[in-house]
Amino acid sequence: MLKYIILLLFTLSLSNNVKAATGCILNSNLTKIYTSVQNGTNYKSNSSSTALTGCTYKQTTSPCTVSGAGPAFLGDTTILNCPLDYYTWLILLVFSGFGFFYIRNKALI
Repeated sequence: MLKYIILLLFTLSLSNNVKAATGCILNSNLTKIYTSVQNGTNYKSNSSSTALTGCTYKQTTSPCTVSGAGPAFLGDTTILNCPLDYYTWLILLVFSGFGFFYIRNKALI
């Protein structure tokens, strides 16, 4: 059982460092990040990723350009103002309860 707890903690520690979609974000649309580099700091407008409803991407101060759309800023994958964040404690509580009852009902040898 200890190995599963260690595996879970290791996985959770890695999940904070994931950078899945760094790219360029237009000021007019903070929910879309352009991810395919054309050259240097120029990004293609046909390759993008959209945030979930209610979420926005975080811009940095470094400028970039999206072809056909104009100037923008490099973006970080940090998502701000996401409604799911308000329910993290509830999700943690539910899964902790499932784990508690699973361990409690398991036969001891």
